[in-house]
Order: sequence, then C-alpha cells, then structure tokens
Amino acid sequence: MGSSTSKGNISTALLVLTLLSIMLIVGLLAVLMISDGVRAGKYVNPNVATQVVRGTIYDRNGRALAIEVPENNIYVGSSEFNDVVAQILALHLNSTPSEMLALISKADEKNPALIRRAVKSDALKSIQDDLEKNDIPAGILSIKKEYTRTYPAAFHAAQLIQETESVYNKVLSPNPEYDQSTTYGYDVYLTIDLDIQYLLDLTVQQVYEMQRPDYAVAFILDIQTGDLLASTTYPFYNLNDSSNVTDEMKVNKTIVSSINRPEIRINEVNAISKVVQHDTNTLVTDYKLTGSYSVDVDQIKAMVDNPDGNTSIVAKLSEENPKYLVFIGSINPKFYQISSVLDYALTSLEQGLQSQTKL
Repeated sequence: MGSSTSKGNISTALLVLTLLSIMLIVGLLAVLMISDGVRAGKYVNPNVATQVVRGTIYDRNGRALAIEVPENNIYVGSSEFNDVVAQILALHLNSTPSEMLALISKADEKNPALIRRAVKSDALKSIQDDLEKNDIPAGILSIKKEYTRTYPAAFHAAQLIQETESVYNKVLSPNPEYDQSTTYGYDVYLTIDLDIQYLLDLTVQQVYEMQRPDYAVAFILDIQTGDLLASTTYPFYNLNDSSNVTDEMKVNKTIVSSINRPEIRINEVNAISKVVQHDTNTLVTDYKLTGSYSVDVDQIKAMVDNPDGNTSIVAKLSEENPKYLVFIGSINPKFYQISSVLDYALTSLEQGLQSQTKL
C-alpha cells in the first residue's frame, strides 16, 4: 500500500510540473506574440513622392495649353542677420531694404517667408556670394525649386481649358506614388486646333465689338469625327491672371447656354482626344460634353434662330466637300440692324482657314 501511495504522489508531482511547464511556455509565447505585434504595428513613415508635377494639357497638334513650369523661389527664415540679409536681397532683386525686411519679418523658425518667385540663376549666385562674404549662415536663405501653372495660349479656349482642369483634376494631379521622388500627372490632349481656335477668337471678337451683345459664342466642329476644333465664349479672360475674373466669365457657354435644347436629340461632341501617361505608355480615355450639335444644319437653325433674342448663323465649310460645321451666336445683341455682321464674320473665318490651308 505504501508503495502505491508513493507512486501516486510522484505521478501527481510530474503532472503538476508538466502543467506548470506548459503554462510557462504558453506565457512566453504570448509575451513574444504581443511584443512582436507591438513592434509590427509600430508606425513607419511611408516612402512617398515629395513632389507631384501636374500633367500638361495640349491641343491636337501637341502645343502646350497648360503646363507646369519649374522656378527657383527664395525663402528666408528669421534671424539676427535680418537687416544685412534685407540689404543684400534688395540689391539683387530690384527692391528696397525696407520692402525686403517687411517680408522677412513675417518668418519664424518653422515657417520661412517667401521673398521672391522665379529668381534667375545669375541673381541667385550673386545673392549667395554676398551672403558668404558677409559671413551670413547658409541656412538662413533657402532656394526651393517649385512648379507654377502657366497657360501659353493665355485667353484662347480659356473656358474649355479651365473646364478640363476641373474635370480631369485627379488625372492631371494623381496621389503621390510610393518609392518615387516625383510623381507626374497624366497629360491630356484636347481635340482643338490652336490655329483654328485663334481664327475663331478673332472673328467672335469682331462680332462682339460690332453688336455689343451680352456675350458671344462660337464653335467649329469636324463634321466627320465630331471633334470640337475650336470653342469660344466672349468676353475672354486670361488664364494667367485671375484677379479680375468672375465666375460667370469662366462658364463654357458655347454648349451650355447657346445651343442645348432638351426637346431636340443631338449627337455628342468630342472635346478630349486622349489621356497619355507622362513620357511612357498611352491610355486613351473618352471625354464627351453632353448636349452638343447635329450635322443637320436645318435642325440647328431651328434650334438657335432667335429663341430668346439671339442672332446666330450656322454654315458648312466648304460647300462642295463639307469639312467643318461652324456656329456663331450673338446673345441679346444691342444692334440688331447690323444683319450682315455674322455673314461677314463667317466669310472672314473661311478666308482665314483657306490662307492657313486648313480648308
């Protein structure tokens, strides 16, 4: 009996030791899993592009209509050398020390002040040399290469370009990419021809000056493809200077206000020909403006002839082998008696197309 009891005690002790060992191992594993989880969940800043360069907008022939241009901008942080720095900057930036000091005084340690945009390289070198001669610490002045949006065509097709900037914003300026220093937006090609756009703008400007309407609109359409070759809403505005531009001026009225009649079903018109990845593969994307025009001239005339005080003209060019559909509208003109204005404008436009061998 004693031997049986002793064996039972030994078995119980072994069982307890085994359970304790298992609990210890489980505890150690739990600690390791928790600690690894904490380490795995620790936040690490992702390596993403620090610069996004907005894509370019082109006409059908590859001429830039909206483009990012790099420029060297000067920033200055606050320091005890402000007076000397202001004098050096004023000397090379065609300014006064007081003007420079006023800008520098807005800076603090975390937020340097922007002093001047688009500084030429020779002026930058002269400034840096003078700062070095006066023992000014290099970190006080910083030169940053930044991008600014510019519009080489100025006011030509301004409403259509601005509309494209808005509709294609995420395509032109995508999210920053991983493991890249710079992300480039996609380039967008419009269907418009800048030469034809220029002729149309001159024509519409003449109509406006002679009739003084509330506004004038016009377009030129490729009859065979439905491509919008030119689109104008006058008064124009310069895309490079938005200081005096109203929201009303930005509206592309060629389609919205002038020829869209809900009771008439008409074909869509292409305004965008393609979207191209920057310098690499091509991705074609359709972009259509709803409510446009039919190639049926009689139908268009019925749609636009004086429905609300408008005067308008629609024609096919040329008559023998029609290539273009032209619409010119004068909205609520002040001088109705000048009935020949639109016919004259159309003749002028046709001659211009012929001289450029576009017709």
